[in-house]
Amino acid sequence: MQLLIEGELRQFVPIKNFRQQFDLPDAFGISMFEPKDYTGLGQIDSAGPELNVVRRAVLDAIPTEMPLQEWLAYLPHLTRLFESKLHEVNPEIGLKQVEVEFAVSGFQNICQGLIYAMIQARAAGEPMPEFQRVYADWLNSTVRISSTVHSYVHKGETWAVQIVNTAYGRNGLIVWTEAQTHYLHDSSLACPAEGFMQTLLNEVATRILLATDAAPPETANG
Repeated sequence: MQLLIEGELRQFVPIKNFRQQFDLPDAFGISMFEPKDYTGLGQIDSAGPELNVVRRAVLDAIPTEMPLQEWLAYLPHLTRLFESKLHEVNPEIGLKQVEVEFAVSGFQNICQGLIYAMIQARAAGEPMPEFQRVYADWLNSTVRISSTVHSYVHKGETWAVQIVNTAYGRNGLIVWTEAQTHYLHDSSLACPAEGFMQTLLNEVATRILLATDAAPPETANG
């Protein structure tokens, strides 16, 4: 996993590798410093059939052909459909209203970011953007480092630890040992919706790009 931390792209290594390197207990991770409250959380990880209803409805609503300049006007409709379908299946999932709103906001922001990147690429005569770059830019825009600095004593050394948050919750740590700074990926408390959202948005982006390519040249170019 790579995240932009204070202006620099950092590679986050799996936390199990760090534990092995320093002979740390399995408990060393985000939950040791900032445990998660599971009270009232939705069951996204066991809601495959319900989420597939959302996925199918959204993908079916994407036109097979659409000129580039029309996507920004169409996006609100697609976002409302995503929100409506999410509410429709939510009794089986149990997401809180704020969680639904966050998912809808992420959906809209990423799709909008893709369309703007497509418009810029078309204007510059460059290839259309790749979804992963657009997605990474969005995810990096949501990175927040916890203001709390935790202490951890290991073999006589006192380390400083901060938790890294993204749109999907806590999924990383920054550990300052006496020798160097380590960036660690710990997905144990990350939102289980991350995989679904990334996969869905990848499919949506692919269809938007294909539909734009399929639009008649004279229409697509205005």
